[in-house]
Amino acid sequence: MRKLALAIVAVALTAVTVLAADVAGTWNVDGDVVGNPVKFTTVWKQDGETLSGMATLEGKDTPVTGTVKDKTVTFEFDNDHEGTTYHLVFTGTLGDDGGLKGAIAVAGVEGTFTAKKQ
Repeated sequence: MRKLALAIVAVALTAVTVLAADVAGTWNVDGDVVGNPVKFTTVWKQDGETLSGMATLEGKDTPVTGTVKDKTVTFEFDNDHEGTTYHLVFTGTLGDDGGLKGAIAVAGVEGTFTAKKQ
C-alpha cells in the first residue's frame, strides 16, 4: 500500500512540473520605469521551471535567469547604463493571448512591462 501511495505522489509531482508554461523562444519586451522606456529582446531556453538565456539591451547581450511556475514568469539580469549597474527583476503573468504582463523592480522603484513572443 505504501509503494502505491509513493507512486501516486511521484506521478502527481511529475504532472505539476509538466504544467509549467512553455515560454522558450524570442520575446519582445516593452516597459516603463518612472517615465524611462525599457525596450529589448530576450531569448529564453527552458528546462522545466528554469529559464536561462540572453537579453539584448543597448546593443549588449546580457545573461538572463528566471523561473516559470504555472502562469507566473520571473526573469532577471544586470544591465550597465551610463557607468552604473542595475539589477532588473521582471515578474509577469501569461495571459490567454500568450503574452506576458507584469511589473519591473529596479533600484528601489517599480514599473510595468508587456512582452510578446515572436
